[in-house]
Amino acid sequence: MNCSIGRNSLTEGLDAATTPNVELWWPFAVPDPTDADIDAVVAELKSRNLTLVALNMFGGDLAAGDRGILHERDMPAAHLDAIERFHNLTGVPRFNLLVGRGGAQLTDQQVERFGAVARDVEKRFGGVVMIEPLSGAEDYPVKTLADAALLPGGLLLDLYHLAVNGPVDLNGVMPEHVQIADSPGRGAPGTGSLPLAEWVQQLRDAGYGGHVAGEWLP
Repeated sequence: MNCSIGRNSLTEGLDAATTPNVELWWPFAVPDPTDADIDAVVAELKSRNLTLVALNMFGGDLAAGDRGILHERDMPAAHLDAIERFHNLTGVPRFNLLVGRGGAQLTDQQVERFGAVARDVEKRFGGVVMIEPLSGAEDYPVKTLADAALLPGGLLLDLYHLAVNGPVDLNGVMPEHVQIADSPGRGAPGTGSLPLAEWVQQLRDAGYGGHVAGEWLP
């Protein structure tokens, strides 16, 4: 389950975990936390016997509407050091990277910067940087599977966002990681009308053997 969405603090989210495998949004306001700050997050996970399976990379001020920084600047090298430390301490292999609200179409700079981060993370420790089609921001350039295919990373398939943006066609889709929430409302499965169980089974039948993370509002 995602322990960040709708939570006021890291500890509140982790206390609410109902599965041993969890994912987090970037838990700091800055891209370059201290080693002690990272160690404190890892200690909270370990004290609850939780395994971190996916982590968002720094995306700016999400509460203010940011959805990444790559439309404006490179990812700071210190942030990649922080990501590597998280991996070394927890084994987390997957990282969601937002490209920024720079317009409805990907720019060459966004593609180049995303690719640079993906190559760096893979070279450092074999990690996978993922791209997620999002809904809710007209000036975010990755809304569909076709948009995501323009970037050199694994696919983070959020079935809620995909359904909000248009018809869902999973033929030939093999994600790196899957998230679910129901629509309307972004609540738990059964609170809306999406055929989430059917879609997940379709992915399983096609060979997807990874995690299915609940990323819904509590």
